[in-house]
Amino acid sequence: METLLSSGYQGTVYLVEEAGQRYVLKRPSGSLLTGWLRRAMLRREYAAYQRLQGIAGIPACAGLGPDGELKLEFIDGDSLRNAGYSLADKAVFFTALRELVQSIHAAGVAHADMKRKDNILVGRDGQPWLIDFGSAMLADESGAGWLFRQACRMDLNAWFKIKYQFVQDAPTAADREYFRPTSAERIARALRRLWRKISRRQQRNAAAARNDD
Repeated sequence: METLLSSGYQGTVYLVEEAGQRYVLKRPSGSLLTGWLRRAMLRREYAAYQRLQGIAGIPACAGLGPDGELKLEFIDGDSLRNAGYSLADKAVFFTALRELVQSIHAAGVAHADMKRKDNILVGRDGQPWLIDFGSAMLADESGAGWLFRQACRMDLNAWFKIKYQFVQDAPTAADREYFRPTSAERIARALRRLWRKISRRQQRNAAAARNDD
């Protein structure tokens, strides 16, 4: 039995149940061009999972099918987006998550999309899991390594920001050591601030125009 979980830039994701076992199947649907691109992305994701085999907190990968389908272990848990505020011990969870991120970096993989809290799961035992390596960067794909190091830095920056969205305390000095925004992140933040400023100005002007009427 197959249940559709989501549909996105990599294709469609299903929960599959066979003989009492559950797993996740990522299928590269689409037209000739989009289907080719999605199969290429899933091959790249498969390469990332091969490097991460045996790391606790990473779903096991059961292989890549002849049609480009990626088969992954199903993780019984909830997204951090939903479960973050109800964590039994936030300090323990986020320490474990940081150590998991550092483990994948040591294996030559940067997640590169940790800002999406749906890509972090809280297992039934309260432990962190990282899923969806569709945007992952591999160490040997970045030439001299600068891009890979930037992606690793973005992972740790995302960890810091997400932690202090859920932990209602001032960041510790030790945690601040992990937060070093990249040039791309600083530019993106400046653009977001500019856009918010413009949007607020437009809203004020619109309100003033309504009052004049």
